Amino acid sequence: MEGYEFALQTYWPAFVIIGAVSVLSVVYSIFMMKKMKKDVAKFKEENPDAAKILLTTKAFITQEAVMIYSVDGEKPIKFSEKGKTGVYVKPGDRKIEVSYTYTRPGIMYRNVTKSTGAVQKEVTVEPNRTYKIGFDRKAEEFIFEEVE
Repeated sequence: MEGYEFALQTYWPAFVIIGAVSVLSVVYSIFMMKKMKKDVAKFKEENPDAAKILLTTKAFITQEAVMIYSVDGEKPIKFSEKGKTGVYVKPGDRKIEVSYTYTRPGIMYRNVTKSTGAVQKEVTVEPNRTYKIGFDRKAEEFIFEEVE
């Protein structure tokens, strides 16, 4: 019991800081989720025929992620539902700025990461459809296809 009392008396500032950071991060996460939902609701109200583009991500031993940075030069409207993430886009021909990152364990101790960097890609989306964007590592090209 004396060890716990000594630790509390000696390290109480660290415990307070860790607790405060934890509470602030939870509050920030809740705030950002509400903001994202509000942005999505506003976008869908203004664009009821908007299409969805799902982002491909995988995480196990190797990690893969496709990110969309902009749609027609503007910040994308991101969403997250049922464990899937993506962006909403207006129908028609769209220019998206997209990247792909692949990370695998290294031979000795470091991870090896490869990335395409931000690439401009033109896609055509139809109203109220759902699409998926991925990356074919063998062909080294992005794959854009409709989801049934």
